[in-house]
Amino acid sequence: MTTATDPDHWRKKYFDSLDKLESEKLQFRAIETALKRLVGRLCTAAIGLAPQLDQQIRNLQALIRREATAEELERLTPALTEAIGALDPPIGAAPGAAHEPIDTAHEATVEDSRLRPILITLLAELRRDGELAQQVDTLESKLAGPLSSAQLPDVLALLTELVGQRIQRIEGAKQEIESLLSHMVGKLDEIGKFVAEQHHSQSQSQANSDTLNTQLVGEIKAMGETVESSGDLQQIRQQVRRRLDTIDRHLQEFRQREATFVAANRARSEQMRSRIFELEAEAKRLHTQLQDERRLSTIDALTRIPNRLAYEKRIEEELHRWRRFKQPTCLAVWDVDHFKRINDTYGHRAGDRVLQVVAECFAGRIRNTDFVARYGGEEFVMILPGTQLADATQLSEKMRLAIAEIGFHFRGSPVSITVSSGVTALLPEDSAEVAFDRADQALYRAKQSGRNRCVTA
Repeated sequence: MTTATDPDHWRKKYFDSLDKLESEKLQFRAIETALKRLVGRLCTAAIGLAPQLDQQIRNLQALIRREATAEELERLTPALTEAIGALDPPIGAAPGAAHEPIDTAHEATVEDSRLRPILITLLAELRRDGELAQQVDTLESKLAGPLSSAQLPDVLALLTELVGQRIQRIEGAKQEIESLLSHMVGKLDEIGKFVAEQHHSQSQSQANSDTLNTQLVGEIKAMGETVESSGDLQQIRQQVRRRLDTIDRHLQEFRQREATFVAANRARSEQMRSRIFELEAEAKRLHTQLQDERRLSTIDALTRIPNRLAYEKRIEEELHRWRRFKQPTCLAVWDVDHFKRINDTYGHRAGDRVLQVVAECFAGRIRNTDFVARYGGEEFVMILPGTQLADATQLSEKMRLAIAEIGFHFRGSPVSITVSSGVTALLPEDSAEVAFDRADQALYRAKQSGRNRCVTA
């Protein structure tokens, strides 16, 4: 039977903890690799805007290729920021005076086909860090509309800063995990040493028992031989007394040795019990920390509802369940109408509050089996299991009307809030991407048709 102090039990328990830590470390490395790859692509997309910027971008690419530290990347940031700022024409100069004129049609093509997908993907990776979520939201709001050449330097500078912060935080997390791993290995070595000492003590105790048994048998045998060979009763008494004294001495020595071993074992056991309590407390703290980090990684920092990462996990579960049980399931993609106008008119704090109000309305009106998440920026996504398309459309209409009736004021000024949605039902050949794209296309049609409406696909 396995007991709470069984070394094998603790060894297995803490090796399992080490495996979890190693898995977290691998995830950090994967995120770091993805970020570096995306930065490389962004650098490639920005090459050609200005010679000074090209040089700093090449320096950044060189640092990434040779696995530079966060401090080296941080030292590069001022020069890169200066090069990006140099893209802006001097105050009072005519547009385009600082560098060669740019073909605006070509610029729009580059933005749509190359820059924007890269920026969106990079922001999705950065959003995994909860402490960067607010800065990512600010950057996403700038990308809500067309990205002009005047905005590009600020966007690139902010992205560079966010990527540097993210890499630095990943490095810190890796070092913390490595420190914990080293600490755990040291504790396991102590347990191994304790087990070895216990085995040695048991072997020594067995040897003492064997020695005592041999001594007693020898004395008793010698006593018997003395009785048989001696004819003098007085001599027999003296011999027996001496043998009994010797036996008593052997017993006292045995008891002293055993008492020493018992005291040493008790001290080692108390020390190991204290170590086990420390390990158990450390494991509980680590387990709680990992649970909190895992929970926070799937919660949107602004709206406090699930984020895109949580949606991606949930939609895969729902697709698997849908293929197995064939129950109707619908997907709704939502977007806050004229969100950029709200930000521009009332400020980003008002925009943040609008997103919170919309999220609260969604979360308060869905069923327990439904799921809603903030997909990114002002866009939300909703999964409706066990719901036919007609019912999902009706539910979406009710939510749309409820949001339109919200009496929202910011600093005394009324702010009109409306939303549009695209609704679709899961189909047998659907993947998560295909289903979302179909709902997103329906949302696009709702926007094109005047907004503040729900369109099915």
